[in-house]
Amino acid sequence: MKKTALIILPALLATPLLAETPLVDADGNGTYSYNEISAAHPDVSEDAFAEMDANGDGEIDADELAMAKDAGMIPSEG
Repeated sequence: MKKTALIILPALLATPLLAETPLVDADGNGTYSYNEISAAHPDVSEDAFAEMDANGDGEIDADELAMAKDAGMIPSEG
């Protein structure tokens, strides 16, 4: 029984990590639109996206993404 639990438990714990959709810059412009962020993280609302968008340009750049991850507004990948 213990051996089975030791084998199954790590697999169960890893499942949510494997299921997470990676963040993709679909148009290749170097920033992330609301659609690109919400495709990977559907729980991010438009209001939360606007809060992440520090410069108000409607896109999330690498610095804004790092700040959002540090603030716990979006999960870190890996």
